[in-house]
Amino acid sequence: MPHIDESGGAPFALYKTIFPLSVSAALSETPGWLATALVGLALAGDGYSTAVAGTFASGPAAGVIAMSIVLPGIARRFGVVRVFYFAAVVLVASLLCLVAAERTGSLWLWGIGSFGVGLGASMRWVLSDGFVNRLAISTHRGRLLAFHETIRSCALGFGPLIAAYSTDDPARGFMIGIAAAVIGALITIGMTLPQVTTGRARLSDLTKGIRLAPFAFAVAFLGGILEGVAAAAVPLYAVTLGLSAAAGAVLASLSGFGNILGQVPFGAYADNSGPRPAIRGALILSIVALAILHPVMTSPFASYAVILGFGAAAGALYTLSVMEASNTAAADVGLLPILAAVAIVYTVGDLLGPIIGGIALAFAPPAAMPAVFIAGCAVVLLFARKSRGNG
Repeated sequence: MPHIDESGGAPFALYKTIFPLSVSAALSETPGWLATALVGLALAGDGYSTAVAGTFASGPAAGVIAMSIVLPGIARRFGVVRVFYFAAVVLVASLLCLVAAERTGSLWLWGIGSFGVGLGASMRWVLSDGFVNRLAISTHRGRLLAFHETIRSCALGFGPLIAAYSTDDPARGFMIGIAAAVIGALITIGMTLPQVTTGRARLSDLTKGIRLAPFAFAVAFLGGILEGVAAAAVPLYAVTLGLSAAAGAVLASLSGFGNILGQVPFGAYADNSGPRPAIRGALILSIVALAILHPVMTSPFASYAVILGFGAAAGALYTLSVMEASNTAAADVGLLPILAAVAIVYTVGDLLGPIIGGIALAFAPPAAMPAVFIAGCAVVLLFARKSRGNG
């Protein structure tokens, strides 16, 4: 790894150093999104109820939350770099469990494999974010983090794409996931990875970080909710309004594309004005997109533009929450506990978003669903204006 001048930074050298970490993170997280989509489809295809299929499909998210809670302690005990590479072993072993589950029909193997994929993906995700945050100490920090998240977010597209290609043979999809995990690990071999502070590696560090930076974690939680809404609730919303399931899937994919497109502009804005103004901008864009979503849903091109903007804002909220939280609390509890806590809060939000959206669609007129999330954005925006600081 080239020497990095942390006082000002040579942007090209930083981008060049971060790039393989970002690609590795994307490849390592692809199995998580693959399993989320393919496990449920495989079980439903085997005749299990949607409740059973959905429960096992949530295994990766449960694994992310569980690992994020204990990751600082594990990294402190065994070393950050060792854990980073061991995560690839966990991913491969878990995906092999899923291959065996598909061949044998064992629900135990489906559960172990699905949960294990979340464990391994979480380790690579949080530690990659930690390495990049450690490197991105310069006046280009927002853009560098956004560059990383832009590449990492490609996993949101690659995973479901592999799943769609593998519905006739799920084992083939899981084998492709193994290849992605192995390549992701090999890319970073030989790199001199930076030290990432683990703090005392106690559970209290996670809760202390949340107490020290409540606004940042509120933003991460909301970002998770909105990304969950874009991925799962918006397609249901489209079907409720009479559109086809395919049209709903297109909207979900466009939200992911918006996530990728929005990272660098919001990161540059954060560099120039600070994370708080950038967060406020993302919240305002989210509110505007949600406010006009209902009227434009039946107009293809207008709805595409709105969903792109919504995806850009929702995706940027995670990156900006990492900046805000690490600026506010990392010095007190260590960087890794902060990133782990952000991952937990974000993933819980990602799980809750579709549930809230589904309940709103079931018990209220269709127009009420966007209104629920507008209210959430408005509350966080009010919090942002009342707790000004750091921009």
